[in-house]
Amino acid sequence: MPDLINVLSPVLAGFCIISALITYSLGMYVFARNASSAVNRLFLVLTLATTYWALDEFLLWRFASDEGCFMFWLKAGAFWIFVIALATHFTLVFTDHPLTREKKHGILLAALYLPALLFALVGLFTDLLVTVTFQPGTGYVHLPAFTSPVYLVEKAYITLAIGWVIYTGISSWLKAPPGRKRRQNLLFCIGIITAVGLSILSELVLTPLGIYTVNATFIGIGIFSLLIAYAILRHRLFTLSPQTAADDIVRTIPEGLILVDAEGRIVTANASAAEIFGVAESGLVGQPITRFIPDTVCTAIRTAVAKEGRVSDIEVTHNGRGSTICIAGALVRNPAGEPAGIVLIARDITDQKAAETALRTANQKLSLLSQVTCHDIGNEITGLAWHLTLLSEDRMHPDAETHLSRSIEIVEDIKKHLQFSREYQTLGTYQPIWQPLEPMITRAIGSMHLAKVDISTRVAPVEIYADPLAQKVAYNLIENAIQHGSSVTRICISTDELADGTLTVVFEDDGAGVPDDEKERIFRYGHGKNTGFGLAFARDILSVTDIRIHETGTAGRGARFEILVPPGAWRPLQGD
Repeated sequence: MPDLINVLSPVLAGFCIISALITYSLGMYVFARNASSAVNRLFLVLTLATTYWALDEFLLWRFASDEGCFMFWLKAGAFWIFVIALATHFTLVFTDHPLTREKKHGILLAALYLPALLFALVGLFTDLLVTVTFQPGTGYVHLPAFTSPVYLVEKAYITLAIGWVIYTGISSWLKAPPGRKRRQNLLFCIGIITAVGLSILSELVLTPLGIYTVNATFIGIGIFSLLIAYAILRHRLFTLSPQTAADDIVRTIPEGLILVDAEGRIVTANASAAEIFGVAESGLVGQPITRFIPDTVCTAIRTAVAKEGRVSDIEVTHNGRGSTICIAGALVRNPAGEPAGIVLIARDITDQKAAETALRTANQKLSLLSQVTCHDIGNEITGLAWHLTLLSEDRMHPDAETHLSRSIEIVEDIKKHLQFSREYQTLGTYQPIWQPLEPMITRAIGSMHLAKVDISTRVAPVEIYADPLAQKVAYNLIENAIQHGSSVTRICISTDELADGTLTVVFEDDGAGVPDDEKERIFRYGHGKNTGFGLAFARDILSVTDIRIHETGTAGRGARFEILVPPGAWRPLQGD
């Protein structure tokens, strides 16, 4: 027996070095072929961890006669268990397990890496996982602490992880369609089972024979690496191609992708589709497509696809979310060439439709404004011409000064009409944007002369989705209070959230207020003491993103303008 031990130990130690070289080279090669792939990056981390473990095992054998060096490398190798965690994680990613979705990362962290970290720290700072003893002719060896409860828990963790790897690998192989993917999965399963089998052999056979220091697992790791290398060269494993990238493309494209079978049930869908329809990704598979798309639309899609083979630009309103979705689809055939289902591409165009509606509304109102402005300016010019005519006939007439003053006032009114027209032309021209509310109000206040008016603000840290001209709303409301409020001394601006999620922005003053019969007319163009455009303009600016404004004050006690911002048009400032 001692002769057998003396022969096997150097051989197994040599396999540690061979395994380290193979796994390191293989990891770097795979990473270089497609560095952007999450699978390739994870494979590199796994091979580097395995290389570290193999070198540590070799150094334990090399310094078995030196207690200090042996103990150093024993503690340094406490992190070997991360190889188990990384191998499990890699298997799940390789087989596209649902737990590898972005929203499930916390589960993987808690189930795999947190226990591995705890066991590594226990191994680093205690003797609860391994014991060290001296064997004549061999040197120092480390043996499992069979009587330690912590060791038993670690062994249970390793057994469950390895069992999960084998089950997931075999299941993926059996479910894979015939072809390259199936052969790749088969080679992967053979490699994993070989490594696990030799690991069990090392623990149950070699250890009782007195071979403690070197783990036969590294023979299995070497074989596994060779099988992976063969799969890369022969079956294009880890190679970026339309076939190998298909799963990543489906998973990461921003558009929702849904595969529907001939019976109208969802076979598979990506995360973007789940987000668009407002459900969990697992909540789509197996469901009838009519649960998310109206029957009439589904029928139209089937008819068009059956006739033309494809369909595009079908707009659907999702009842559950109120969003607008654009759908395109194409016929999917089975290997025999027979129709097997439909693949749908869904895109959320809610913002685009809102912008189109806003632009259309603005153009309509711009056309109306042009008519009103031309009519008003025409009237003003008629009056100006009359006053100037009278002046030209008799400059010494007693009313000449009055005619001159009135002419100047008319010119100023015309200038205001033109200035307002220029501002209104930009309404709806640009996309609505998210704007912090409080700075918007502060800028409006800062641009006015308010020597005798006290303005207080109690505005929540939010931002609203509105036309870029939204600052003019605050300016016009404050200006309106000063001009029409009959000695206004105080203006209070505040916000509040209603039960349905609507944000109210309130402008209150202590002036004369607005009579009940005027509350709606003040928002009409031409109504008022000056140009009559300020409040009408404010309402149009807000309506671009469905924000409403009303006057709700009490006549004689002050005006109260209440702006109602719907839930989708406001949000807390990010970072608050």
